[in-house]
Amino acid sequence: MILIARKRVLVALATVLTLGLFSACGGDYQVADGGIRGTGSSVGPVSGFGSVFVNGVEFFTDGIRDREVQSNDGIASENDLNEGMILRIEGEWHPDGTGDADSMEYDDTLRGKVSNLQMGAGRESVSFEIYGQKVFAGRQTVLKNRTLATLAEGDYVRISAWRQSDGDYRASYIGFNPAFYGDNRVELEGPVDAGSVGPNQFTMNGVVIRFDDSSFVEGLSAEDLKPGVYFEIEGSEDSESNTLIAKRIQLDDFRRYRPAGEDIEIAGPVSSSYNEVDQTFGLNGLVIQITQETEWDDLALEDLKEGLLVQVEGEFVSGHFVHATEIEIRDGNAEVAGTIDAVDLSTDSFLVGGVRVSVTPRTIITDDDTDETLLLSDLIPGAESIQVEVSGLQKEGGDGKIYLEALQVERELEDSPEDAYQLVGVLAKDGLSYSSITILGVSIGIEDDAFEDFSLSQLETLLKGDEKVVIEVEYKRKSNFLDQYEASSVELE
Repeated sequence: MILIARKRVLVALATVLTLGLFSACGGDYQVADGGIRGTGSSVGPVSGFGSVFVNGVEFFTDGIRDREVQSNDGIASENDLNEGMILRIEGEWHPDGTGDADSMEYDDTLRGKVSNLQMGAGRESVSFEIYGQKVFAGRQTVLKNRTLATLAEGDYVRISAWRQSDGDYRASYIGFNPAFYGDNRVELEGPVDAGSVGPNQFTMNGVVIRFDDSSFVEGLSAEDLKPGVYFEIEGSEDSESNTLIAKRIQLDDFRRYRPAGEDIEIAGPVSSSYNEVDQTFGLNGLVIQITQETEWDDLALEDLKEGLLVQVEGEFVSGHFVHATEIEIRDGNAEVAGTIDAVDLSTDSFLVGGVRVSVTPRTIITDDDTDETLLLSDLIPGAESIQVEVSGLQKEGGDGKIYLEALQVERELEDSPEDAYQLVGVLAKDGLSYSSITILGVSIGIEDDAFEDFSLSQLETLLKGDEKVVIEVEYKRKSNFLDQYEASSVELE
């Protein structure tokens, strides 16, 4: 395995690791310690099965007849779901953090052929279009049986995604060559272009869409096709005229968030940054209101910038307006790569190069070669050594020790273990001495020649400033020592 061989683009936001220090807007903000209780709805990507995990909650689905999923996109039951698909669950939450699902609902965001594909730096992100609608996919996008590097022009895909403030979409899931949908092979979501509505046709992202009166559902009609209003179009492509034939026109995926109960859980990228004046930010087409009762988990107000993946628990007030009761970050700010030293199933954790990695229900574990979804038990070393690349959140436990909460783990089997490791994390103020650096809870010996393009004294100066210092370290285990390490390279991220 190549150990994070390229510079990874991390969120340029430093997670606050010392909790309970929020004083913005004149309020005392609370550390998150609970979740929804009673009934409500949860909208977010599926992160596991054996029941269904959404937004970190295990929902038992045996109370739903045939474990049915409401969908017109070829998803009939729980067995048809995949990790990363954005699912809506209505149900009941229990004090132990689990829930009983009363219903499940899924809808593709986009479906069609990939065009205008552009690979990002390091082949770790891509942008492309589905009939003029722009889509971004990155390291937290789940791909079914493929990788970002093998995504190609003309691929027929289904996409589950979040809409961003600029109207583009951030993919949570990409599936390849989904089942044929008859008249509804294509699905497109977006706004009606200004000045484009004419007799039996309009354009969306420059694509001509033809319709008749039978195309509209949910009480809609051609009179509702107003410029800038978002709709969902399902139909087919007329290759001769290069147009889409709409068989079904309905409101866009905002209906996922319709208030069905008092409470809702939502996950997605921040669509508009935190506004200090009215103490709100945008998320998935909703306005999220922060109050003095809002609880936090490893997050500060200034971190709420466009594009940051967060999870919000809240209460619908009216329309698009939600009072946040709890907010937590879902974007990774730390990484580690190397050979697994040990796995502890009793604590849902494992060790890599001295870093303790915690696995939670929202952790996605995959095989690097097959993209097969795995369990923590699949990381236990056997005849072959197991190497992993882990991205997640740098956190501090109740015992004061730093650990990495995994969001994504990629496994690769090797004939023999390697003694080289690589990690990225936030350097604490007291994490540096003349002979060692302590990061992600691991003390690593350093020499002057290990520093790349800067010096120990420059690093000391940076630590005295207000900005968090993110470091990338390549290191090895010292010969004949189990838990002592030495750095070969130290770089600023």
